[in-house]
Amino acid sequence: MLKCALGPRYDCEMRLGWLVTVGLASAMAACSGGDGAPTCTGSGCACTGGECTCAAGTDCKTTCGDGPCRVDCSSAAMCEADTTDKLNLSCNDSSACKGTGGDDSILACNGSSTCDFKLGTSADVTCASTATCTLELDGGSVICLDNSSCTVTCNGDCRVSCSGTAAACALTCGSSGAAANMCSASIFACGPC
Repeated sequence: MLKCALGPRYDCEMRLGWLVTVGLASAMAACSGGDGAPTCTGSGCACTGGECTCAAGTDCKTTCGDGPCRVDCSSAAMCEADTTDKLNLSCNDSSACKGTGGDDSILACNGSSTCDFKLGTSADVTCASTATCTLELDGGSVICLDNSSCTVTCNGDCRVSCSGTAAACALTCGSSGAAANMCSASIFACGPC
């Protein structure tokens, strides 16, 4: 039996009750994975730890809450991912991907996929092959390669590089849609070049 040598019996019981409550709350949080553990619903969707895959699913939705997560979308998946923290997402083949991510998010849109995302500051996006990217960033950089199409709205400092034979490469600055600075024939910026 646990004895409490500090103070009267009532104080001892209150302290023990508080410790039991904290212990149970901690155990429950560990069992549920916490607020930041990703979950997904829909066909073709699976999560292990902080990583989720969406393969050939027509309604794959990943919710990462307030924690970072990685999502891999392939085989013509309809893929939606949302987090307030860092999102690391790869959209491949002819998948259709959309969602939101916080600061420092990384997005790779490949093949003939489509990506429609709103991301925080310091985002790093690559749009390649014949992918179509529609993005709203609070800041960061976008590389538009090959025959991809990039339409970017930036609410902070952004840089968009267009190389190859990019079908479309457009950058507008702020909610007013102000024109971007042209740093060179293939580099545009909101903010300094």
